[in-house]
Amino acid sequence: MNEWIPMIAAAIVCSGLFCCMTLKAVGAMQQGGYKNRMFLRWFKRGDNLYFNRLCVLALCLALVSAVTSLGFSMLGVKIALYVSAVPFIGLLVVFLAVDLKYALKVPVKYTGRFCRLFAVYLFFTACVSFGFLYLLSFLSSLNGSEIYALISFIPYSLMPILLPFLLCAANGVTRIFENARNEKYAKRAGQVLNERKIIRVGVVGSFGKTTVKNILKALLSVKYDVAETPASYNTPVGIAKTVFSEGFDKKEVFIAEMGARKQGDVAELCALVKPDYAVFTGVCEQHISSFKSLDNVFGEKSEILKCGATVVCGESLRERITETFGENSKGVVYPDPTAVQNLHLSATETKFDLKIGGKSIPVLTKLLGFAAVENVLLAATLAYEMGLTAEEIAKGLENIPAIPHRLQLIESNGTYILDDGYNSNPRGAKEALAALSRFSGRKCIVTPGIVECGVLEEKINAELGRNIAAERLDKVILIGDTLIGAVKKGYAEAGGEESKLVVARSLEEAKPLLAEWVCPGDAVLFLNDLPDVY
Repeated sequence: MNEWIPMIAAAIVCSGLFCCMTLKAVGAMQQGGYKNRMFLRWFKRGDNLYFNRLCVLALCLALVSAVTSLGFSMLGVKIALYVSAVPFIGLLVVFLAVDLKYALKVPVKYTGRFCRLFAVYLFFTACVSFGFLYLLSFLSSLNGSEIYALISFIPYSLMPILLPFLLCAANGVTRIFENARNEKYAKRAGQVLNERKIIRVGVVGSFGKTTVKNILKALLSVKYDVAETPASYNTPVGIAKTVFSEGFDKKEVFIAEMGARKQGDVAELCALVKPDYAVFTGVCEQHISSFKSLDNVFGEKSEILKCGATVVCGESLRERITETFGENSKGVVYPDPTAVQNLHLSATETKFDLKIGGKSIPVLTKLLGFAAVENVLLAATLAYEMGLTAEEIAKGLENIPAIPHRLQLIESNGTYILDDGYNSNPRGAKEALAALSRFSGRKCIVTPGIVECGVLEEKINAELGRNIAAERLDKVILIGDTLIGAVKKGYAEAGGEESKLVVARSLEEAKPLLAEWVCPGDAVLFLNDLPDVY
């Protein structure tokens, strides 16, 4: 038993350092929605040197341990092994200190689930570490050679290479508990909603959900006390968190953004929220990687039409809805196509007249592009269906906020920045390029391409490259290596000037290049700032 104590101590100390120095990997797992597939995609990505660094660390640990133990062999096997542990642990501490200097683009959120995963990961690592050390000790005792004993623990240096796979194993185990816990949590939220007399609004679509939700909040707040799912919370857990948030019991209207990553998600959210009203913005190639075809995307999103709510649908959906549900689809409302008049799209604002309720409302908003007009029209139409007067809608339109990272205009030192970091769909990319083209100064785009389009990803990114070339931009900065090959190909095919195109491995690497180029009066579009897992 006394022989186990040093191994248990070594396993605990090393496991703590192993897990702390791979905290970034746990953060990447969090970014990927705690899905092993997404994490491994990040881990194996060509420009991600994380695994390479772990391999180099393992090699260094093996070399320093072997040299130290053999160098101190005159003091006896036990002493030499203890001495070799010092540089071993020292290297782990150095790796940890260096790794802390490189943060993820999306900071780690120390949620309950994150902490539980980290605890299980630590436990798995400690168990494997102890088992590894015990096995090596046992093999050493069987061999009996002093030289072998001095290098018997060198294979333990391979532990860093195993860490990502131990994390996946820990995530697989905790996922069983977390799924059950989330289902129970969401079920309780549903019971709370069922007990409340609150008007419920769902927002569904491949694009524009968060923007429409924020516009709706501004409009409905004129008449009601409104709660909405924050940021891009659009899952059962995100909705449940809103339901259990402080002050929710006093709200009169609840706006729930509804996302879908797999078949059945929208039906599940509809069963949870039971919306009285809804907006269905439209569908595009976004998430084809999950749904395999645009028809399947529509099939999933159109579940909102089956829940009995009054649903305001984007005009682009009319043909699909008619083909699927018939000419007189129950509860479906389309905005009046003539409601928008005297439209003027400028570089810094959008101006038009909105005809609703028999009255014409002048609209002036900082939301940019034709998509913004469509989103305002959808939200205003639903607000009117919910009983707001034209005067109330007009008052609400004055309070529409800028939507962070959704074609958000920021002026900095005379430079115009279009922050479209959350945009990752082909339709939105065209709108963003059109918005950039309205500026009179030099123009630049910074983008890693468009993701989650499955088999169409290469085609869509090549089209993005052609669209960029057609705008004759003054600077094109492509980020990473995941998708930019197709963007570069499309750009070249459309006659884009190679001298204007620059490739950077990361956004951080691109910033100095941009700083050297940009001048007052220039406009820069940041299109789709991908999280680390992409």
